Amino acid sequence: MTVMKRRSKMISVRLSEQEYRNLVALCEQRGARSLSDLARDAMSGLLSDGNGKAVEVERLQGRVMELENEVRRLARMLERD
Repeated sequence: MTVMKRRSKMISVRLSEQEYRNLVALCEQRGARSLSDLARDAMSGLLSDGNGKAVEVERLQGRVMELENEVRRLARMLERD
């Protein structure tokens, strides 16, 4: 059994509804236990990568997810017609 490190610090960010929905979808897609775990993993990647490539990849992945959501939304609209 993995022993979890006690965490005592907290940060807070504000998200738009769309950003939050995208984050929840990403959490489910990646099988993360929680939004906090997903955010912690993402920040860990940023902190360990000094050249900024992880930042760009994450940004591109987020944009691709937004586009996928938009394509699904448009497809649902077409199905209704």
